[in-house]
Amino acid sequence: MNQMPLPITVLSGFTGAGKTTLVDALLANAAGVRIGAVTCSKAASGADRETTELPNGCLLLTLGSRSMQALESAINWIAEQQRFDAIVVETSGIAEPMTIAEHLAFGDDDDATLAGHAHLDTFVTVIDAASFLRDYASADSLAERGLSPEGHDDEDDRTVVETLIEQIEFCDVIVINKIDLASADEIEKVARILHGLNPRALQVRAQSGDVPIGDVLNTGRFDFDATASAPGWLAILNGEHPSADEPDAFGVGHFVYRARRPFHPERLWNLLHQEWPDVLRAKGFFWLATRSDVGGSLSQAGGTVRHGPAGLWWAAQDRSEWPTDDPELEAEIVAEWYGDPDDNSIGDRRQELVLIGLNLDPAVWQDRFDACLLTDDEWARGPDAWRSFADPFPAWEVEDHDHEHDHDHGPDCDCDDHRH
Repeated sequence: MNQMPLPITVLSGFTGAGKTTLVDALLANAAGVRIGAVTCSKAASGADRETTELPNGCLLLTLGSRSMQALESAINWIAEQQRFDAIVVETSGIAEPMTIAEHLAFGDDDDATLAGHAHLDTFVTVIDAASFLRDYASADSLAERGLSPEGHDDEDDRTVVETLIEQIEFCDVIVINKIDLASADEIEKVARILHGLNPRALQVRAQSGDVPIGDVLNTGRFDFDATASAPGWLAILNGEHPSADEPDAFGVGHFVYRARRPFHPERLWNLLHQEWPDVLRAKGFFWLATRSDVGGSLSQAGGTVRHGPAGLWWAAQDRSEWPTDDPELEAEIVAEWYGDPDDNSIGDRRQELVLIGLNLDPAVWQDRFDACLLTDDEWARGPDAWRSFADPFPAWEVEDHDHEHDHDHGPDCDCDDHRH
């Protein structure tokens, strides 16, 4: 039965995962659910838009443009037909689901909304069970795979694993597809890893995209804040992870490193340039002795590590610049403060890093990070002396208003990166 606004399911997934197969299976449903599906590909006729009516009342709309404006127009057009029960959007293999959600949920202005015709309901990420472990361990860039997005310049240097992470961490449902092409142990291992990366997401296993329609359509699972806060590393950091610290049967576990002493830049740099074969995901913030005003951010996935500025520590700011009209933020600053309220020598500066991996040895990683901290002798020399330490990290440029409490933004700004 047609309902307004129509629920939208957005399908993401790396190239070859089986999104199109899943769309075909949904369009062929025998449950009487009338679906209007949108796919972004070159229309056969060369037109901007091509529609294919199906006997069961479903429709496939093929776009010749990948622009957000074209997608939004297609969604509104389907909704205006008033004969469908749901809308399914198939994105490209390298699409960033959060970007799509930000546009469709909020729009650029009052004229760029869905005007009450439709609403985001479920974000689904499709995973290829047979190739996931290989792709996740890869250090290949999208360009090296011949997958650079159209219209992007050479500055887009995303890797395969970063694309996978973006799609896995921002979703409500994960479809583990092609289970007929992987062994039972491989499927279980993939499932455990995906749960570690996004414990909030419902997991559905499928062969040839055949899933229960109720698991991916009109689920009501999407909430921008909840979906954006779904990554396992964030749940661990906030003490919200549902599992214990011990690894599961497949060795998937996590480790949180915290310290209130700065890292020596050269020693941390050397650690970041070593192989981290047992780490699947690392995310967090760090304090360099040479840069006590600015916090650093670390984002690692598979074979790729990026680091850059997260923003200014509150302890580096004059108290007159602290927030006075945001009680929640004020409480956060107080909770993160170390020592006397009037002592800015440490304040909110800290090391706070989450590692998710296979067969992680917490004691080993504790020792590795501890070895990067300033020694007692180095600490005693004080901040003026620290600034003379060797520092191989690239220069950081930070806007005055950027503060490190924006926990999910730091790794995307002005980051340097390397691949293991």
